[in-house]
Amino acid sequence: MTQPSEQGPDLARPADRLAQAAAWFTRLRAEDAGVDDLTRFQRWLETHSDNATAYARVSESWSFVGEHASAPEIMLGRRDALEDARRAADGRWRSARPRWFKAAVAAACVAMVVASALFIWSRAYVGLYTTGVGERRTLTLSDGSVVTLDAQSAIRVSYGSRERLISLQQGQARFDVAQDPTRPFRVKAGTETVIALGTQFNIELVAHSVLVTLIEGRVAVLPDEVPLSDVSPRIDLTAGEGLQVRQDGKTLRLPRVDVAHATAWQNGKVFFDNEPLASAAERINRYASERILVDPSAAGIGISGVFNAGDARAFIEAVTAYFPVKAAQAEGGATVRLTARDP
Repeated sequence: MTQPSEQGPDLARPADRLAQAAAWFTRLRAEDAGVDDLTRFQRWLETHSDNATAYARVSESWSFVGEHASAPEIMLGRRDALEDARRAADGRWRSARPRWFKAAVAAACVAMVVASALFIWSRAYVGLYTTGVGERRTLTLSDGSVVTLDAQSAIRVSYGSRERLISLQQGQARFDVAQDPTRPFRVKAGTETVIALGTQFNIELVAHSVLVTLIEGRVAVLPDEVPLSDVSPRIDLTAGEGLQVRQDGKTLRLPRVDVAHATAWQNGKVFFDNEPLASAAERINRYASERILVDPSAAGIGISGVFNAGDARAFIEAVTAYFPVKAAQAEGGATVRLTARDP
């Protein structure tokens, strides 16, 4: 294949830069690409700051469909689009063409990528993942990171060329992060942001609080929208540590967390260690169709024990047997209300 040019005039039109970016994108994925191609590509990037921007647009659009690449229609479309783009790029660099033709090549190359992305977007809510009552789900993201969602949980994924951003909107999730030093991995949960590079951690939204448990590696936890360089409000955690951030902004550092208990939900178990009844019931409600409501009179009663996720009836029976709590079946039978027993 004819090599794309690493130098040349300072192209003012964005479409011309996109044509060069598309040529480099396809060249670096060719079977005969070598180390010298990487060197020349780096020189091309340094020729003008807009070159990197153009390449990021092409690369990001293509990787957008990465997690759907196993679908037969997408595999075929990606193969044909890549081959067509290679032919177009080959011709573009082999002979001088009118300016309008270069722009047309750029538009065609990028359109192939964007068309694939739009096809996927039209078939699913790309970037938004949810689970229902009692459902757990494991996702492998386009960078190789793995997210395990607990029941009744939701995340929104937004990957860009400079960062990987995930918003935990409800529930609980475990994150096994693939290393990529050029793109920080950020998880927003409530008012907090957890930043990691190649690590494993668990985040839960429960009882209007954010609970972070670090399984392996290191993370930084800081208020949303505060830059990582601002050390003053940042809390760094190491493996086995946790952090609870309440709705009022108060933080509680947990120097020793039982990681096995914190992640037991992945194996269908729920552990409580002097847990307020209100938040314990909120966790149990993720897994069972029978809903538990806690009256304010019983909300702060501490609960300890281990339960099977989804067995709300066993939880209700244990709580009423061993703690000063009584249960009343609501009308219709689908909801149980727990209140404090009179002394």
